[in-house]
Amino acid sequence: MINMLKTSGINAEARMQGSVALDIHIEGHSDVDMLILKSDVITVQRPALPSTYYSDSSDTRPMVDIVRELRLQAEAKLKSRYHAAEVNTSGDKSIALSGGSLRRKVDIVPSSWHDTHDYQRSKLEHFRAVKIYDKDNHALIENKPFLHIKKVNDRDTQYGGNLKKVTRLMKNIIADMPDYKKSKAKKLTSYDIAAIAYSMNERLSCSQYLPLTLLDNLRSYLLIISYLDDERNALIVPDESRKIFNAEEKVEALRILYNEVNDLAEAVQKAINPLKDKYDGDVLRNRQVVFF
Repeated sequence: MINMLKTSGINAEARMQGSVALDIHIEGHSDVDMLILKSDVITVQRPALPSTYYSDSSDTRPMVDIVRELRLQAEAKLKSRYHAAEVNTSGDKSIALSGGSLRRKVDIVPSSWHDTHDYQRSKLEHFRAVKIYDKDNHALIENKPFLHIKKVNDRDTQYGGNLKKVTRLMKNIIADMPDYKKSKAKKLTSYDIAAIAYSMNERLSCSQYLPLTLLDNLRSYLLIISYLDDERNALIVPDESRKIFNAEEKVEALRILYNEVNDLAEAVQKAINPLKDKYDGDVLRNRQVVFF
């Protein structure tokens, strides 16, 4: 892709974002999210900090027009190169590439770099924002995908890998739902699901020998945020750019997910102790599991 764009005089670079970059993808269901970033023209948060030096670009067009050109050229190059694959250019923020020799769907996301004040101050790339081209509205939308990745990875490390375990569990549960449920549950994006796991905080803590504690903790947490509006409305995504539940349809999706997790927890309890009539989280919490 990058070399193809170069033949048209467009300098770009590729960076992966999303669930594959975070290693929270699930086989056969997760797409590859690939940012294609204009590499020789950027925008900066103004005023630029005194310790930085930025020179004016020779390309005086608005950045939205520059990234639009990147999008149009990417569409044309992909269609001319990947004859056996389906190149879907109808998406507002990405070009979807699937079929042919591709093992999974790839979303190409034309965008540009935006140097925030935090990045200008620290030069740490996770503080660098990107501006994604919205084709339908001819606008640039600012995102911080690398800050999201950094914060999720840090919290996952803090809790011994449990954040990603919980995220994959929720994603697998949704993937295994019948279509009539899945169509509603998928209103929660992979980004939202990782954010829910991130917001569990100390509920992600458990002994490596008592891993079923995580299932009980997830069940109780989803119950709380499903039905307590204040708790749910206070939740924000890891990069603090928006609320997790920023649409009513996501609340319905959350309640569907809770019911499925609850059913799973009850089924696991019944397998451990068939004599228990009512759900008792201590059954899961006290069950030792040793992996060989």
